Amino acid sequence: MCKPLSDAISQGRVSTEEGERKVWAALEAAISHFIEGGLVTDDLMKQLLPRKYEHWELRSRKPRPSLRVFGRFAMPDVFVGTHVERRDRLGAKWSPQWEHQKLVCEDHWNEAGLPAPFTDQPSFLYERYITSNARQKIRVQL
Repeated sequence: MCKPLSDAISQGRVSTEEGERKVWAALEAAISHFIEGGLVTDDLMKQLLPRKYEHWELRSRKPRPSLRVFGRFAMPDVFVGTHVERRDRLGAKWSPQWEHQKLVCEDHWNEAGLPAPFTDQPSFLYERYITSNARQKIRVQL
């Protein structure tokens, strides 16, 4: 976890508003779910497009406002969150706000002195990034 993400979580924990503390507690639960090996799909971890830049988001959708942790994989199973943003401030897909946050992610990554992010180019198979207990989509067997 990069410092901007760590600082934001620390501030969220000590908020004077109960609703805000719940939002941050839910984010910490989502992060713990990933770390502890819970089932991961793109409802929790999603690679942002275009894939070649290796930007990912960890999603915490409830309670609102939902949060998005931007980050990259340093190696398989090692996601490094760089920073967090409220979803309602990001606009629609491909908005300037989304694209700006991808660049912020790269800046924090570089400031932390991390190596080039892990990539599975050209296939970008979800299960190569998260190697156990992961499926990009939930599928129901008939």
